[in-house]
Amino acid sequence: MNVFIHEIRQNRNSTIVWTIALIAIAALYISIYPSIAGNPSVTDVYRNFPEAFKKTFGISEDFLSAFSGLYALVLNLVLLTGAVQAMNLGTGITSREVRERTADFLFTRPISRLSVMRQKLFTVFLLIIITNLLFMAADWALIQAIIDDPFQFRTFVTSTSSLFLVQLFFLSFGFLLGSVIPKIKSVIAVSLPAVFGFYIIGLFDTLVGEKIKYLTPFRFFDVNQLAAGGSYDTGILVYVTLLSAAALTTSFVVFKRKDIPTI
Repeated sequence: MNVFIHEIRQNRNSTIVWTIALIAIAALYISIYPSIAGNPSVTDVYRNFPEAFKKTFGISEDFLSAFSGLYALVLNLVLLTGAVQAMNLGTGITSREVRERTADFLFTRPISRLSVMRQKLFTVFLLIIITNLLFMAADWALIQAIIDDPFQFRTFVTSTSSLFLVQLFFLSFGFLLGSVIPKIKSVIAVSLPAVFGFYIIGLFDTLVGEKIKYLTPFRFFDVNQLAAGGSYDTGILVYVTLLSAAALTTSFVVFKRKDIPTI
């Protein structure tokens, strides 16, 4: 039985919907930028925003003076949406046999649990990669068509790649939760609290300081800096890789020994 093809079919439509949603978010803000850039009335409204509001939505000081400021805002919203997608994929694909009681069908086949997990992992990685490639292609096309502002392709690729890296963490974390939690009745009931919990933790950076970036994936990467032409922190990249690898390894170990109820 080809678990990979089966899971691709099961998650194909949801991936299409999430990809369209990510593109729509970017398209909305990119399309309105020419009308708000340098607009005095919009500038006055921006200056009256509470600092807490600006911090929550990642609005930088150059929000209206350069496209990089608006694109950082776009990325903050895209990262939040993409995180939910990745958590849904990871949690849903590992808890499917328990949630839908399909263990009798799957595990009576001549296939090991580790092989099942490897195919599931390959499936979600491929879907996330496809999502990111389609998003980047559509996003860059929109920027080229609408924005008359020097925004280098290298900067675009560097900053937009933060979506894949954040999704990698949440995908791995979702894999872990789907394997560890005995029974998940609703995937969204697990993924949403997890994602927004990490997002809320990121809002406490004024209290915790620089160390907050080690506590939440939404602070692993400074999208304002990346969109302005900055680069990634090598230490953080290693940290994300180790966290993701540890979560996935634990998932495989737990799933191999997990008692899965049958019909």
